[in-house]
Amino acid sequence: MWRIEDSSIKITRDEGARVISVLIRNNSTAQNSQTITPKFEHVFAFPYIRNLAIINRLKIYHFVGSCVIIPTCGVMETLNAVAESSFVTSVLIGVTGGAVLSLASLPFKNVIGHIFISEDNKSIKISSLDFYGRKIDRIIRSEEWIPILDLQPKNTDVLFLTPKLTDGTVYKLPVRFGIVKNQKKMSEVLE
Repeated sequence: MWRIEDSSIKITRDEGARVISVLIRNNSTAQNSQTITPKFEHVFAFPYIRNLAIINRLKIYHFVGSCVIIPTCGVMETLNAVAESSFVTSVLIGVTGGAVLSLASLPFKNVIGHIFISEDNKSIKISSLDFYGRKIDRIIRSEEWIPILDLQPKNTDVLFLTPKLTDGTVYKLPVRFGIVKNQKKMSEVLE
């Protein structure tokens, strides 16, 4: 049995256990349905980005653990199953530990782990970390990247560069500890 569906012509024939499908599209439909994505070349990699992501995620794990431990200690203290000061101790450890982990992971916000540049040098793909240790991929036009040589030198340039975008976003680029895979292309677009 042959079945024909509209829009793009799809012909299906059911022969027991096997199904034969033929899909015929109009050229204009096929061109409209495809999105043109540029091919990117990997020009920079920071190999320790996973370690920084774990440090950024520690505060989340600590928060979840504190949300479980603090009420549990409160209930167990009211039942006289643990010492009298266990609830206060768990609250102090939870709050202090959360504050210390949040402050310790603050410098690792917006650290660039990978940079990809399109073949035509018109697009840049930036993979960075956010405050919670998640990977953020962002594709921007080359014009949005302020060249690094146009920025004022900073004391932290020994450890990492601080490139900016035209929208005000500031990243940390640890070139000294990273792997530059294509120096020529990276210097043409980013500097």
